[in-house]
Amino acid sequence: MCPPPGRLSKNIQVDKLEQQGPMTRKTDANAIANLEKLVTGMPTTEYELKITVVYDDSSTRKRAGEVFETVEANLGARAVRGTWWNLGDLAQPGVLAGAVSQAMRSDMIIISVRGSEGLPLPFYYWVNSWLPHRGMSGTGALVALLGAPVPRNSESGRLRRFLRTVARRARMDLLVAEGMPESHVPTLLLKPALSRQP
Repeated sequence: MCPPPGRLSKNIQVDKLEQQGPMTRKTDANAIANLEKLVTGMPTTEYELKITVVYDDSSTRKRAGEVFETVEANLGARAVRGTWWNLGDLAQPGVLAGAVSQAMRSDMIIISVRGSEGLPLPFYYWVNSWLPHRGMSGTGALVALLGAPVPRNSESGRLRRFLRTVARRARMDLLVAEGMPESHVPTLLLKPALSRQP
């Protein structure tokens, strides 16, 4: 519910990052184009880009904070509004209701978690509560910062597949960064995409 504490580094490298659209896999160049379309498609300069962030703990909050700050640096602090939700707090009905309400109206949803195979039940309840209301708008981005599956096997990637389905049903672009060290987030990909045109 509050912005992340402190300023975070923007010079980050990306290990694995790809974008997946509603039906097909796209290249990183298309990811930049789609984020550019999202940001430049705002009606006026007074428009606020609404971002909902769900995170596991302080380190995943920091990763999400780096993405949030990159968006904020490129659009301006007054053009970005974020709400922050701890994954553990979604089990509380009042918190869950607030998080659902914000996600329904957000332009970007950032999910930053340590896991990549499964999350607690309240997470899935949260997603299934806002998802039916997102498909009508057909715009937005779902950014997933996931931990590495350990050990990697044929069943790996369940959460990634779930989020791909969510993005397709919500008609949102999907950006996934999976299996990266804590300090690596997709800010280099986001930075050029969010740069303003003179």
